[in-house]
Amino acid sequence: MNNKLGNYIVNLRNKKMNKISSRQVAKLLDITPQYMCDIENGSRIPSAQLLDKIVKVFKLKDEEKNKLYDYAATSSKNNKVPADIANFIINNDEAKIVIRQMMNEQNMGEV
Repeated sequence: MNNKLGNYIVNLRNKKMNKISSRQVAKLLDITPQYMCDIENGSRIPSAQLLDKIVKVFKLKDEEKNKLYDYAATSSKNNKVPADIANFIINNDEAKIVIRQMMNEQNMGEV
């Protein structure tokens, strides 16, 4: 598993949170210090709900938020769809239709 996510969170913590400790961030996120350490070391991937908390607590801009979700998705063994995109698709019928149309067009080009 790569550790882009953990490194990114450490960098955000140092940049956006005035270099507070991971223990202090854990408290703000309502998780254990060990869980925060595991995330920063790349041995655990935060849930979609925890990613949302990180976005709020760190007051991330859109680009930073997108990078966070993308790193979380690619940190998974199975390269998951980023949680923010998955939630949008699940809750948006039009998005499902458009994505399926795009998939069909791509499949037609492969024939």
